[in-house]
Amino acid sequence: MSVANKNGWRIRCMAALAAFFCVCAWAVDTVAAERIVVGLALDLSGPGAIEGREARSAMLLEMARINRRGVAGGRIFLLTLDTKGSSEGTAAAVRELARKHKSVAVIGPVDHYASIAAAKAAHEERVPLFTLSAPEEILVPARQWVFSTARPSSLPVRLMLGHMKDRGIKRAAMLGSSLGYGTEGREQITALAPDFGVSILLNESFKPGEHNFLPFLKRASRRGVGGFVHWARGGSRVDLVRARAALDLDMPLYLSHASPGMFGSKSGDKAAEGVVFPASWLTAAHLLPESHPVKRDLTAFRNEYLKTYKSEPGETAAAAVDALRILAWSARGVGANRARIPAGVEGARYFTGLNGTYGFSKNDHNGLGADSLVLVRVRNGKWELVNDGR
Repeated sequence: MSVANKNGWRIRCMAALAAFFCVCAWAVDTVAAERIVVGLALDLSGPGAIEGREARSAMLLEMARINRRGVAGGRIFLLTLDTKGSSEGTAAAVRELARKHKSVAVIGPVDHYASIAAAKAAHEERVPLFTLSAPEEILVPARQWVFSTARPSSLPVRLMLGHMKDRGIKRAAMLGSSLGYGTEGREQITALAPDFGVSILLNESFKPGEHNFLPFLKRASRRGVGGFVHWARGGSRVDLVRARAALDLDMPLYLSHASPGMFGSKSGDKAAEGVVFPASWLTAAHLLPESHPVKRDLTAFRNEYLKTYKSEPGETAAAAVDALRILAWSARGVGANRARIPAGVEGARYFTGLNGTYGFSKNDHNGLGADSLVLVRVRNGKWELVNDGR
């Protein structure tokens, strides 16, 4: 090959390589431009780590499904910051996700007080926030940047009080955790009980880590209450149920909620017989009739989650998935622009997800109704739907 031909060949190769690297660089820039960052502010290492990890796991599954279709010409990328279970850590996470990572929105946290801190930070940063708890303080009145896909305490409270009324229970005791979730439940019970003809004779709280519930039940029994309400998360629910069995009380026991599989036949624990609690669609999916509007969706998600993580998803998973779905739905309508997202969400007047049908509006940034819950009772070691006051 002549020198001229060699030089020409080299020039052509260099030109081809230059073109190749330009295309690669353009592709990388395009991928970066299309990446829609959604921030997750979740407790992954603190007291709420179980629920925080459940929320993240659920959204990772849902992200893959959403990205198969795409969102506003891009793909969702979930960026998680660990709040370590503190309000200060949550507020800092929201600010970092908004400022440094340019998140189009933030999802989380699950904790009551952390959600209040997150709402304040979201307002200051002007970033849409979808909390996975529903403190009335941040929802009434509605705040421009704050939404919730969790269930307000007033909904299960009304469901339980309605059941008490149907059973003729007029005197009840209330025991809630001293944390935000328990405190709000106690407040709602106190405020709404008179509407159902129920008098709350005892209204007490317990500190985190409490396992001995015998004294609380003894006091309630001495007062002659017809029903006992327990409002808390975690293992205290099981401890209370076993304490009732130890005292051989036939006092009806109402729990704020139960986790999937709790008090099932596999546990062999007969202490839970007759326990009543409100349950989300996802938690009670196996009990819902085939005619339920999202029974197929609920079952498919539950099976995928169970196959992937070897555990059953609960109400937190449902709220997390719905938050991501609603965000994606809004972004497809108004674009992946954080300033437009709130108006887009307010247009989701009849959005049905795993946790219920949301009726968002300018004045309602939660929109869940009583039909998002079912009432469940434990009988013969199995869950069953309660359709009336029996």
